[in-house]
Amino acid sequence: MRTPVQGEANRMQKTFRKALMEKKAEILVALGINFRELADPEHRLAAEDNVAHEEFVRLRVNRVLQGQLRQIEDSLERLKMGEYGICESCGAAIPSKRLLAIPWARFCVDCQEQTFSFSVAEAARMEKEY
Repeated sequence: MRTPVQGEANRMQKTFRKALMEKKAEILVALGINFRELADPEHRLAAEDNVAHEEFVRLRVNRVLQGQLRQIEDSLERLKMGEYGICESCGAAIPSKRLLAIPWARFCVDCQEQTFSFSVAEAARMEKEY
């Protein structure tokens, strides 16, 4: 017999899974549109400079979308394994509010801020060196 806590946890898992699947579908549609437009022969008849810039932008967007897709698929796997909602850095539970906003979140807010601030500082340091 399920306890009220188990029932709530199961309901939240379904909510997170639905959010992840919806975002995955959205990204797959966007990737499909970008690939079709990149492959469109009529697209190539436009001014060459404009086409090159548009292709560059679309390829960059595709790379970002593919990264998001990988994060979503990783989150779905963690959900299946019972590891979803656990910060990969400190092991604390990621608040439901954060997971509802960013269902593929891998870190709690504190750990994410530490990771992000390090990345920005590291990038700034590297830029000065070169």
